[in-house]
Amino acid sequence: MPKPSTIVLPALGAGALLLVTATAALASTTITSGGAPYNGDVKATNLTSTRLSGNGPGVGLITTTCTGATLVASVVSDGSTGSLKDIALTGCTNNFGGSDTITASKLPYTGGSVVYDPVKGGRDGYLKINAPNPSVDVKAVLQLTSLGRTETCHYGLTGSTPLTIDLYNGSNPARPDTANPHSQAELKGQSLQKVANAENTSGCPASASANGRYQILTAPGGADLVLGP
Repeated sequence: MPKPSTIVLPALGAGALLLVTATAALASTTITSGGAPYNGDVKATNLTSTRLSGNGPGVGLITTTCTGATLVASVVSDGSTGSLKDIALTGCTNNFGGSDTITASKLPYTGGSVVYDPVKGGRDGYLKINAPNPSVDVKAVLQLTSLGRTETCHYGLTGSTPLTIDLYNGSNPARPDTANPHSQAELKGQSLQKVANAENTSGCPASASANGRYQILTAPGGADLVLGP
């Protein structure tokens, strides 16, 4: 049976975005920890608040800030397979004075790749989620308190453009949070799209984007992961 996961989050469904921190890799890409190939679970936790936003018809810009975020996923050392196993986001409030609850269904999520593609003064590689991806279904219930309304929205990956997220090794001086010495990932406006569902209400944004920074470590163990050729 697919495993549901209840999260506090806005319309985007960051759990679906963050699954890319543990999805499959191309043959030219390796995942290691402590100098050895790594097979097992990884855990991503937020270094900054996750901010998600989208324009809702008749509502305007809906922005939610979540102060806590974690996910657990599985990987193999050649990155050829991987899946998002669990997600949890907490401390989320929106700009209309309410909180938002999301249920991510059809877990585990799979389908993607990790690419070692270093950029001078930037990332070491990137994570890509294949699109369209019918397995991604994120239900967001948005409590817009000051407007006296609640919006229920479903999001996924419906387009043909893959979703990508930059990855950084802990030794990279260009990593997003230089005060944190660990391997990291960064969301910079990546988005999910509204998908057809009878529960959708009129104020749902057609798409929603996310911004945030995260550290990625082995679980258990808390060791760094290294992305290489």
